Amino acid sequence: MAEVKTPVDRAQTQPKRRNQKQPTNPAAAPKKLHNPWRWAFLILAGIVLGSAIFLGVRVFTPPTNAPKVTTVAGAPSLTVALDRKQVNQLTQHYLDDYLKDSKIKYQFRVEETSVLLVGTVQFLGSPIQFNLVLMPYVQDNGDVQLRAKQLAIGSLNVPVSFVLGFIQSSYKLPQWVSVDSKHSAIMLHLTKFKTAAGFQVTAKRLDFADDQFVFNVYLPD
Repeated sequence: MAEVKTPVDRAQTQPKRRNQKQPTNPAAAPKKLHNPWRWAFLILAGIVLGSAIFLGVRVFTPPTNAPKVTTVAGAPSLTVALDRKQVNQLTQHYLDDYLKDSKIKYQFRVEETSVLLVGTVQFLGSPIQFNLVLMPYVQDNGDVQLRAKQLAIGSLNVPVSFVLGFIQSSYKLPQWVSVDSKHSAIMLHLTKFKTAAGFQVTAKRLDFADDQFVFNVYLPD
């Protein structure tokens, strides 16, 4: 007679199944970077954009310590009239000595009808020369305001405010010179300028037509 197995016997004789791993959720697994060049480009673009924002903030932010209007006490000791050549010689001599330890050089020249500032500006990592034409205006206290009239910087269409902002943040400027990139102007605070011998000079009249530039000179006490 055939032996009849009960359900209990069949459960005991049936081979045990191995524990099977549950299938993982594909959505929970980390994604692989299929295109590393794409991520490298995005990182590089972020660095360039961040640098551009930082430079833009420095260039277009006006100075917080703008000099106040000052005057020279007392009456001038004498008045001196110079021609264009003499003004340029004095200016060049001053800049040669002042910029001898500076990496960035620039020139400041009096032309027939205006003032010319020649220098370089960093654009996309390369130095580019610019010519900035300025119109001088004598202030009541003897200071001189230079208002930007025309900018020549190759074939680039660069705003004057950018160049002036770069000058303000990167150039070595005397303490009596301030740059206002917002209003495209440079102020020569001659009332704050004093020579090593203690002389002070302020502007009285700048006559380009007659080639005569008149200054008040204040001798030390």
